[in-house]
Amino acid sequence: MFLRQVLQMNPAYGSYLQSDQEALLSSWAPAAVILAAGRGARLVPYTDTLPTALISIAGKPLVAHTLKALRRQGVEQFYICRGWQGEVFDEHLEELGPGVQLIDCPDFNSTGMLESLRLALRMVGPGPLYVCYGDIIFRPCVARRLLEAPGDLVAAVNGAAPGRQSKGFAEVESVSCVGSGGDRCVRRIGKGRRVREADATGEFAGLMKCTVAGRRVMEETLGRLFQEDASCTGQAWTLPWWLEPVQRASLCDLLQLMADEGVAIHVAMGFGGWHEVNTCEDLTRAWNDTALFLSEEDTRTQVKAMGSCLLSEANDLKRPLPIVAKELNVSLDLLECLLRGDLEVSDALDVVRKMSEVYAVPLNDLWLDADDTLAGCRVFSFEQAESSSRVLDRQDRSGRRTPYYEYRDSAMSRCSQFRPEWIKVLRVVTSGDPLDPDIQMNNGHLMMQTTLFIGPVDFYWKDRHGKVHRREMNTGDSNYISPFVPHSFTARKDAPEAIIIAVTYGGAVRRAFTELSRVGAAQVARLAGDWRDPTEARKCLLKRRLAAECLSFQDLAPKLAAQNIPAGRVEELLEGHEASEAELEALALVLHVRKADLLVSPLQDEEEVVVTFAADSCAEARRSESYVLAPLARTRHQPDLKTFDLEVLEGARPGHCLGCGLHSFIYHFGSEPVQLTWGAGSSQILRPGDSAYVAPMVEHRFSVIPQAQQVHGTKNQNGAACGVGRHLLLVRIPGQLSGETLAEFATFSACGRERVGAETVRWYN
Repeated sequence: MFLRQVLQMNPAYGSYLQSDQEALLSSWAPAAVILAAGRGARLVPYTDTLPTALISIAGKPLVAHTLKALRRQGVEQFYICRGWQGEVFDEHLEELGPGVQLIDCPDFNSTGMLESLRLALRMVGPGPLYVCYGDIIFRPCVARRLLEAPGDLVAAVNGAAPGRQSKGFAEVESVSCVGSGGDRCVRRIGKGRRVREADATGEFAGLMKCTVAGRRVMEETLGRLFQEDASCTGQAWTLPWWLEPVQRASLCDLLQLMADEGVAIHVAMGFGGWHEVNTCEDLTRAWNDTALFLSEEDTRTQVKAMGSCLLSEANDLKRPLPIVAKELNVSLDLLECLLRGDLEVSDALDVVRKMSEVYAVPLNDLWLDADDTLAGCRVFSFEQAESSSRVLDRQDRSGRRTPYYEYRDSAMSRCSQFRPEWIKVLRVVTSGDPLDPDIQMNNGHLMMQTTLFIGPVDFYWKDRHGKVHRREMNTGDSNYISPFVPHSFTARKDAPEAIIIAVTYGGAVRRAFTELSRVGAAQVARLAGDWRDPTEARKCLLKRRLAAECLSFQDLAPKLAAQNIPAGRVEELLEGHEASEAELEALALVLHVRKADLLVSPLQDEEEVVVTFAADSCAEARRSESYVLAPLARTRHQPDLKTFDLEVLEGARPGHCLGCGLHSFIYHFGSEPVQLTWGAGSSQILRPGDSAYVAPMVEHRFSVIPQAQQVHGTKNQNGAACGVGRHLLLVRIPGQLSGETLAEFATFSACGRERVGAETVRWYN
């Protein structure tokens, strides 16, 4: 259409354009049309005041990620079709960067995507073109595959088809193809195309590429659809029934029509690295898919770290990299790129997967998850929590399944073992009887749990003797629950809120899960014993140490006799009798262990579940100029579990720095917002109901927000039972850097310890 206008205005240029127009226009930088006019009704409440394309993901509007990915493929001009809440785009133009032009779609409520595309094409200059949905987010590699794919019209297709699981196959814009490899082309595309799930190639990713020639075909077809240019065909043309009314047609409708008319629409296949953000559940998935948001620098850092892991394993296997390359059947250049961080994450994964397949090296030792924090911190808003809401049913006394809990997620990170949740207790029990049939006890779980109570909640647990206990808990009370202890929570009568913040986490056993599964729980139990029976536990521990040293009683007795311990006493020690200090010293010397490695701390019945009331926490509170730190439920059997009710005082302007070698989870259960600042100056307001994760060794502080800067009217998801003022739940746990790990590291040579986790030295020169 543009070329015809040029020819009409400049007939003298006709012969030149006719011969060289393809080369001329193909040299133009590609443009992109972003179709972002729709209402986004399934994303309420996020789209009440924003268009979908401006919802914040990883600190940027969704569409900003799209523009960034396309800019890396050479796109310079962007035409964003706006409709619902379109004026908000004006406030974000600077953030979206250069080359952005807004196209108004005034009839967005009654029209479809093709109408938006038609309006935009009137404004777009000549040259290659991308067309993209405004509610998708994808890695740059998805756009790169599209750019590199052969063909004049190419549709990006996600072979993983995540929509099948999230929305059901009927709601997916499915794609079926004919041909294979580079000749594979679209046969059916869109919803309701009578494609069987088994025959689907994947899901249309809402992203397509048009070369100059392909754009010409698309514009000609679009002109016929809207009867703009009947002269193009020279004959009457009837609109297919399934396209009526054309004003409501979608991009897939246009692609299907072209495919039906014999136009080759090629496919750029991908697997992952892409999300449609069409529902609140989609939004949660996108928020949690950290790899989507890695910058080029972050990608390089992660890949380089994976290269360090590979190099460390190659050193341990006594294999120079040329030999590794040969045995993995990859080029040495590829391995060198991995060590420098010059690969995409997906390509790096292919290399480490081959490493695990060829050598006896666990994939977990090579693969590094992306750091999903911002400079060591991840904040999770209460709006994000609301979007993850789900209600779980349990049987009541009549046998019917009725609502029992409402669950919402809180701040989590791949960097830690936290699994924190906001839980509203929905089942009301008034009898006070711990055996009331309306109480449904769970079966316990592998994770340890510490809980903060908000509002009147009844807490129940079953001890090892089968007795069920009940405690009345209120705001500020807390508990600790050992793994596999059955427990439950119910609300009391007329409770305005009955909420718990349940922070579950895995310890050393959880981290050793794969090895435990191979050995078997029965064998592990024989090795460990049970610390509820200290005699049996000491017996198991000493036998374990003897077996490791390949020592029998006959071998041990004479060695201890030299330490003035008679054979009869050795027999008693092997049966679990408690050793004296001198005997522990002698045993540690003979077994080549530390004295602490022979100690057993008996687990008392009351230590399986620890209940701490708010009044007791307040009595132990420590006050500084910035904070009041009231210790919550603790147990000596988890010495690195530290929990606090942290109140931010008026003197915190700013508050003093906190930071330690433990992972920290923070939940705001108070009534007034606070400022969280961390690292080298990053900061964010924490409102009631917001939560955050802070990585080890990241300094952070909480500060008072002046009244004039506070935003009022914000909903508090903890209601009237919240802590009055600025109250934060602070939970700290160890990760992989446990006390045992640090003790081992402390013995490493000072000449090479900096290489741990960042190997750069090959095993020989």
